Amino acid sequence: MFISMSMLEIIQILSVVFGTLVAAPLIVSKKAKKRLIGLLAVIAGSSFAIIVQVYLGLYYFVFANAFWLLNACNGIKKIMKTQRKNSTGL
Repeated sequence: MFISMSMLEIIQILSVVFGTLVAAPLIVSKKAKKRLIGLLAVIAGSSFAIIVQVYLGLYYFVFANAFWLLNACNGIKKIMKTQRKNSTGL
């Protein structure tokens, strides 16, 4: 079964694994480092999903995944800003 899979199917599976299975439990964590890893997983999953959707011509869905990708980048920026603020003691 796995031997006959195309590259597009593998990318779809990676999108689900990173975007949902890995990201969801990490994003709700209390620790900032785990949330950061979860947001990076969202970025990876969204990127894989965008590749598949562009290939299949599902351009409206690309915008939805771009929204999640940008929100994850914004979350990473906020975590880094908070960590920098806490490390300087201000």
